[in-house]
Amino acid sequence: MEAVKNKSYLLSIGRLTRQKNFLFLIDCFKEIADLVKDLDLIIIGEGEEKEKILSKIKKYNLESRVFLKNYKNNVFKYLKYCKCFILSSLWEDPGFVLVEAAFCNKPIISSNCFNGPSEFLQNGKGGFLYENNSKEDFVLKFKEFLKIDKLQLNKKLILSKKEVKKYTFHNHYIEFNKIINL
Repeated sequence: MEAVKNKSYLLSIGRLTRQKNFLFLIDCFKEIADLVKDLDLIIIGEGEEKEKILSKIKKYNLESRVFLKNYKNNVFKYLKYCKCFILSSLWEDPGFVLVEAAFCNKPIISSNCFNGPSEFLQNGKGGFLYENNSKEDFVLKFKEFLKIDKLQLNKKLILSKKEVKKYTFHNHYIEFNKIINL
């Protein structure tokens, strides 16, 4: 399955490692798949947990709904058409895929892990934060995402998009200039 306009999917991007917590995401998607029948999951990345992830996908009979894609130089064609972006990490530094997703005006559902997501998403005002590694809270936040009205969702998108400015080269230049010219 490629990123296409007429397919409804969630997207997650990162190395297939313990840190990114994709095994947890597959567990959560199992419940979501029962709630929303026409929704798929695409995970883009490579890493040492690939076989474990494939095994879990097979265990849950999700081979037709969960797709692993190898590393991509350009993830924006996938971000462009996804329903929302999910960050399931146990920790981040600070999670530049959040910046990319916000730049593309995509709703974000993120773990409230250390080093970034909470700050970037302004404690949930710019996206949906769930308790790190809590399937119950993840599913609850996903249900909130499904039910949110367009006005409230648009407010979240605008707030997260404003955060993107903090990560531009221009902003870094200004901050470095302040330090150098003290």
